[in-house]
Amino acid sequence: MKRFAKLAGERLVGLVLPRIGADACVPEHGQCCKKGYRFNCNGTCSSVSSTCK
Repeated sequence: MKRFAKLAGERLVGLVLPRIGADACVPEHGQCCKKGYRFNCNGTCSSVSSTCK
């Protein structure tokens, strides 16, 4: 019964969280990505920053 609960829990987590491969390159939050912008916590280059040149 414990094994069934573990598998069910793993499947539930798999539905909620996206799959990321072990070799995925995720930019670090706060790093400059282009002039005037930083990476946000999701890895998207969208946060406006006056210190990124």
